[in-house]
Amino acid sequence: MSEIAQPRPRFVWAMGLCEATYGFAFAAILVTMPQVMAAHGVGQPVIASVTALATAASLGSFIVAPALDTMISRRAWTLGLGVLVAVLVTVLLAIPPASVVVAPLMAIAALGLVMFSVSLGGWLGAALPKDLDDTIATWFTMGNAGGFGIGALCQYWLINTLSPRFGPLAVGLITLIPLAGLGLIPMPDAGPKAVRESFGTLARDLSVLVRQPVVLRIALLFAMPCAAFTLTNAFGGLGPDFHVSAATVDLANGFGATVVGMGSALLAKWCLRHVHAPLLYLGIGTLGAIFTATIIGLPHTAPVYLLAVIGENMAQSMAQVSQGAIQFGSIRKGSPLAASQFGLLGTAALLPYSYMQALDGYGYHLAGNVAGSFWMDAGVSLVGCAILLVPVLHWMRRGKLAAPDDVGPDEAAPVGEAAPAC
Repeated sequence: MSEIAQPRPRFVWAMGLCEATYGFAFAAILVTMPQVMAAHGVGQPVIASVTALATAASLGSFIVAPALDTMISRRAWTLGLGVLVAVLVTVLLAIPPASVVVAPLMAIAALGLVMFSVSLGGWLGAALPKDLDDTIATWFTMGNAGGFGIGALCQYWLINTLSPRFGPLAVGLITLIPLAGLGLIPMPDAGPKAVRESFGTLARDLSVLVRQPVVLRIALLFAMPCAAFTLTNAFGGLGPDFHVSAATVDLANGFGATVVGMGSALLAKWCLRHVHAPLLYLGIGTLGAIFTATIIGLPHTAPVYLLAVIGENMAQSMAQVSQGAIQFGSIRKGSPLAASQFGLLGTAALLPYSYMQALDGYGYHLAGNVAGSFWMDAGVSLVGCAILLVPVLHWMRRGKLAAPDDVGPDEAAPVGEAAPAC
């Protein structure tokens, strides 16, 4: 029996930009709240510890992500989590910065935000035709980058300009705006059992999911230090090393990084028309590492600082688009475990952001200057890309880095999905 033709989804760009809620709200946790705490005399060690706690809490998303494939629809999960994080951000910015509830509230908000992103990503991956994976990955990345940049630029100003009551409320209301695009996303063709899956059956299905070769291969690819470009998170503190003023640092890492990141995402989408996503991912990692090493030999001046910020943010944005294309492409259309799979791969992708930032700092300590960070970042990334090049080429030739059309004995489908008949 032939399948009934489904209407072609429209406004895919608006669906991807729903991720701006995630980026905008995360700016409140990683940028605005630390600014508010510093302005009220909270010490830097305390600020660093609560921010690290929030980041660590977000890594636990995979543990609770399976709940997003149960009980209620993905639309309800995504909308509910979006509203929840908007409320949490509003409360976080409204309470006294030195309050004892700041740290747990930041951690809960961070976890809720990652859950929102996992729910949205799983929904998009399962609901949209697979030939739109590159497109949705591009706009998903642009939503994240654009939302974060806008939040970093305007939230602190809103809090200081408006009254103590309406400043946080304005930030919370802006967080909700991108959710208007949720109504455009089609519901995936998954039966009631997939939506209201019992937790007993879900646990059995998850045990199969985490053993799927395609999932394990992509998790390995993401967990390796190929294309994290964590130097983008360090540039805010490297101004003195390049003899750059604080105003230039803010402009380059705020407005400049946002514009460059969004433009680079569109460039990555064009590249994906000609290069498969896994190969583009490794290629960007390799070229980006070479660029990083090249910066070391240049004089530490303001123009070089701007070049480094632009180049690293450009590479990171393009890597994230190719990473997203791989992630979305691994999810089978209508998969009842889409959020669980998206959460697992997303957690794997976050790992290099943790240990590479530590390695970059260790490199700085060893060399006694910023050159050590750049050598460490470039060297480790090049080694990671070199190790994975041959396996990735082999997997690509055999089609083992994407959701299979036909599930063979070595590519078992989750129990909740029936394998196609031969």
